[in-house]
Formats: sequence, structure tokens, C-alpha cells
Amino acid sequence: MVRRKRGRESKSSSVPEPATPPAREAPQPPAGPRLPKDAIRRINIGQSFAEYDTALSDPSIYVHTSALEAALDPDSEKVFFVGRRGTGKTAVRKFCGMNGGATRVIVPEIFSPSSTLQEIDLLTNVKGKPFRSLVFAFRRALQVEILSMWLQDRPGRDRLPGEIQSELDQYADMDFDLRCLRIISRISGALVDGDDERWLTENKIAKRVADEMKQLSAEGLATHTVLIDSIDDYWEGSDEGLIYLTAFMHACQEISTQIPWARAIIFLRENIYERVRGLDTESSRLETAVVGMEWNERQLLEVIEKRLNRNLTAKFGLRGATWQAFFEHPDEAWSNVLEYCQRRPRDILIYTSNAVEAAQGAGHEKILLEDVQQARRRFSDNRFRDLGDEYSENFPQVATVLSRFYGLGNAFTFGAIEDLIRKLMKDPEVVQLCGAWLSVNASPELFIRLLYDIGFVGIRVAGKSPKFRALGPLDTSPPPVSHATDVVIHRCYWDALDLQDTLVRSIPEDAEFGKIGKIEDLPGGVDRTEYVTHVEMLMEDLKQIELGTAGAQDFEEIVGDVIRLCFFRALGNVEPRSRSHDGRVVRDWIASNRASGGFWEAMRTRYGATQVIWECKNYRDLHADDFHQLSYYLNEFSGGFIVVVFRGEMKPAYYGHIKRIAMQNKFVLPLNEKDLMVFLRQARNGKIKEDHIQDKYDSVARKLG
Repeated sequence: MVRRKRGRESKSSSVPEPATPPAREAPQPPAGPRLPKDAIRRINIGQSFAEYDTALSDPSIYVHTSALEAALDPDSEKVFFVGRRGTGKTAVRKFCGMNGGATRVIVPEIFSPSSTLQEIDLLTNVKGKPFRSLVFAFRRALQVEILSMWLQDRPGRDRLPGEIQSELDQYADMDFDLRCLRIISRISGALVDGDDERWLTENKIAKRVADEMKQLSAEGLATHTVLIDSIDDYWEGSDEGLIYLTAFMHACQEISTQIPWARAIIFLRENIYERVRGLDTESSRLETAVVGMEWNERQLLEVIEKRLNRNLTAKFGLRGATWQAFFEHPDEAWSNVLEYCQRRPRDILIYTSNAVEAAQGAGHEKILLEDVQQARRRFSDNRFRDLGDEYSENFPQVATVLSRFYGLGNAFTFGAIEDLIRKLMKDPEVVQLCGAWLSVNASPELFIRLLYDIGFVGIRVAGKSPKFRALGPLDTSPPPVSHATDVVIHRCYWDALDLQDTLVRSIPEDAEFGKIGKIEDLPGGVDRTEYVTHVEMLMEDLKQIELGTAGAQDFEEIVGDVIRLCFFRALGNVEPRSRSHDGRVVRDWIASNRASGGFWEAMRTRYGATQVIWECKNYRDLHADDFHQLSYYLNEFSGGFIVVVFRGEMKPAYYGHIKRIAMQNKFVLPLNEKDLMVFLRQARNGKIKEDHIQDKYDSVARKLG
């Protein structure tokens, strides 16, 4: 932080003049401006995860980055907002939803197809008919979504162009994913049958509808935007899902560039985008529409300063003044935070929040340097868990491999990495949980590149500082890896792994891996391999359960196991609510809500859900009687939140029943078999985030208006 100019402050103003932002090399400034009484105690930074952050309902809390401006600009040709977790994608989506005019958020499930109508090898040719058929199908589905938004604002309009009317009649009432599947089936079916005439007819509908949508531009329409988020919730990383996603991205770009008043924006994690780029020989077209979620130091400072100011009547200035007011040694404190963070807003929020809590606990009137340093270990543990979670889809249980660095040095020579790989390939737990992907990355060059790509290490060439990867789309020219290369673990992981400040040159064959301590907990005291084995068995069993009475008890048992294995951090004392029905025992579940944050804590706060009932329905369609039963349970037991798990898809009629119950400040959350598979898949891969169930809740809540 640049040192503030010395001199007497004006007594006529309670708000200091804005100062210049902090810089790590600057000397310590004099004592900063005086804080109001109890200002430290009243700090409310908010949630670091945008999904749960109520502060984001205030437009003034946002920092206007180039990504945010591109998302709001109707004339921007940027369609794909790509970045690592914690770089602000969901926050941008929320801001656009509040301030972007006509918008609609969709969370598609289509990217985990159970089957395809074409051979995978045929679909990988992005210029071939099978792949183009997928693009046309997604275009039609998106165009119908945008048209239904447009028509929603014109309920009295009774005359529509012919092709638009036909598409709306057939598909407007469908769920987005079902609409996609229906259109894909029609187009691909013609291709499989060899019926070129029908195939051309189906494909050309997309263009004819687009032409009619262009004609509507004469009415002076505002831009209508579909915001596509949380793609990784249902995406299993399969080849089929990757091809579907690639085709979907092409469709979004075509709609956004060809229809003047329509946009389809995707918020995408960079690890998924990199897989698309590896598959798509035409990815250069997509890259012209990519925005990286990059942040500079000034923007990161503004993120935290706006939140430190939230509860103050008289606000301090930005660009360093607020930070100086709250921290006793502002330059050194900011240097500590930047050194340990990876230049993304979530890191800054988590680290500063930990420091604030340390200061509050000690009763300090300012945040001292010791508070910042005390927050370091807690922050490091959090970042280590989050890294394994972030890349669980690409590299299941990657945290198991990273934990083997425990107690070693913070830097490794090329030869030491070779030694480490040999030991990893002899580690039974690593081989069982990670062998599938580790074996194909077992050469030192590939292993180092993998660690670099996920942000765990930087690459250092002799005489130079280590280079760490960017937070947006990957560098096209990362540093070379050779025998002269050292790898340096990012500082944010040093404390979690208790690393020594030394360069490791070799690892003896007989050296044992250290124990990382309690970085993660598991239910029932099981070890990681037992846990993963149990989860995989449940995934297989769920696929084979019969519908109806025959499989009801098995389905109930699986739901109970899902609660215990996937939600054990928040829900405890999972007990059956056994009752007799038609001569058999019906076993539903009730669990104590002990969450200290996140989704389940929000449900307890909002609905008094100290206990959560899980009702099991082993059939596809819910009926009015089911919702009456759910409403009764909410009145019978404490708390106003209940989960009903069934085997089918959501239908429009369900929302009316849920809305009726919601009028009593109670909520029914329907989950289906796909959702159970998502929870189990995330548990198997080591992902602990609650984003999927939060998105399901948000989706239902939005439908209720």
C-alpha cells in the first residue's frame, strides 16, 4: 500500500479522503483514521460463497470488472465467462439477474446423457452431421426459451409468425431439458434412419425461427438473456456429456451473434472449458467469445473495502482508506493477505473474514497483524479442502494425492518429483482411489503439469521467481518443464500441509508419507476407501431398483444412506420414521439439522428447520394426496422444511401445490433419482460443496414467483 501523506487531517470531516491502494513494498504508514466505537464488533463481511451471500442483493456491493461490464452490455459478443471457482461467476450471474433487464436462469441437466443416438466417434467431428444436429437441436431449445420469455411480457398477443407459433405450441410448456431431449430425438432419429429430407427439414427449422425472431427486432425489443450456470452439477465428465456441452456452447454463440435481441451466456469453470477446448477442433471460434474472470489488486481491495464499510453510517473512502482504517499495520497486513491468496475474491473474503473473527474474539479495537497471521492456518486448511473439491470431477479424490506432500518441503526438484511418483504408485489407497487418472499422468512432466494446471504448484526456472497459472482460461504457453525445473507449492497450502521451508532434492524409498491430520472427516469412522466403495455400491444399486411397491423398501434404504453419506456434515441423528401402510412398513427419515453455515443453516434460519424430514416416493408421478401428506407432516413436526424424493421429473402442476404450502412459510423441496446420483457422485469424487441442493431450492423458489 502506498504510504499516506503525512499531515494534519481536517477536523471538519468525519470521512477521510480516499487513499492510494496498498503496495507490499511500501513502508508502514502512521496510525490510520479512527474507527467508530464497536466498528470491529459490527463488521459483517458476508458469505464468501455467492450462492448463500445475502450481501449480493445490494447492487452497491459489487465491483465492476471487465467481466461484469461484458455481461451487462447487450452489444457485447462475449458469451462464455470462464474462471476457476471463487472468481465471481455466480456473482456476475446474480447481478445480471437483478440489473440485466429480461433475464432467465437455467441449470441444465442435459449434460449427463444416459445414451446417445449416434456413435461417439461420429459425434467428435464438429463439422459432421451428427454434431451439427446437436447444435441445431440446442439452438431450437434455446430459441423457444427466449421466445417464451418474450411472450410472457405480452400475454394478450394473439398473432405470431408461423414458425414461432409452431415451435411454441410444441415445446414452450416443456422443461428445458425435456425439450432438448425431444428435439434431439427428432433430428437424430431422422439421421439414424437415413432420411435426409426429414433431417434437413428439422435442422432448417432453427434457421427459419431465427429469421422470424430477427424480424421482431423492428418492434424495438430489449435484449432477452438466458443465463446458464452450474453446469458441473449434473455433468459427469463423460465423453457424451462433453460432446453435448461443446454443441451447446456453439448453439449459444450462434444465437447470441445472429439474433439482435437474444443472448445466451454460459458461466463455466475453466477445468471444464479446457476439456471442451481439447475436443473441439473449431475452438478458436469459441475463444473469441470468452471472458476470463481475472482480478487485479485494486479490484480485490475494493471487494473487501466495500464489505468492511457495509455497517458504517459514514463510509470511509475506497482505494486503501478503508483498509487503513480497520488494520493497525495496513501495508504489512495487505501484503500477508495477497501473498497467501490466489488473487480471487473468495480467497480475499475468507482470509479477511478469518482475521476479523480473530480480532473480534480477542476484543481488539482494530485488526492487528497478529489477527491476520492467526487466520493463516484456518485459511490454508480451507483452501486445501476447496482445491480437492474443485477438481474432483476431473481427478476424483485428488486431495488424497496432494495429502502425500504433508510434512515435506515447499519446493521440489524434478528428481524429487520422480521419487514421489514412484512412491505414489505403490501406495494402495492412492492406487485404489486415484489410479485411473494418476496412471496416465505418471511421467514427471505430465504430473507437474497437472499440479500446475490445478493451481497447486508454480514452475520455477533457475534464477527466476516461480510462475503460477492464471485464474481464467489456461495460459497457451505455460513454463517449460525439464530436469532444470523446480516446482514450488503455492503458499496458501503450506500451513495445511505443514511444509518445511526447504527444497526437496530426493525422497528415499523407505520414507513413509506423513499424516495430514483432520483435513476431512467421514461418517461413522470409516476410512476413505471404505467410504468410496460404499458410495459406488449405492450408485449401482440405485440404477437397479424397481419402481412401485416391489422396490419401495430398497429405495427408502438408499435415501437413508444418501443422507448419512452425503450430508453428514450438516445432518445428524438420521433416524427412520417407520409407519404401516397397506400392510407393509414405510420407512421415511428424519434428521437433526446441526449445520453452522451454508444451505442447511439457511433452511433452519428461514423455516425453523431444526429437524428435516425426507419423504420417499418410489414412483414417477407425485399426486395431490402426496402434497397434502407433506403439508400434514410440516404441521406435525418442528420446522417448516421437508424433502420429498421421487423417481420422476418435475411437472408444472407440482409448483401449484408447493406454492400453496409456501404461503404458510413452509417449503417442500422435490428431489429425484438424478439428484441422488449427483449427491453420490460428488461424495465419491470428494466434493463437499452444497451448490447442487442450493440450486434445486433456488429453481423451485423462482418458479413460485
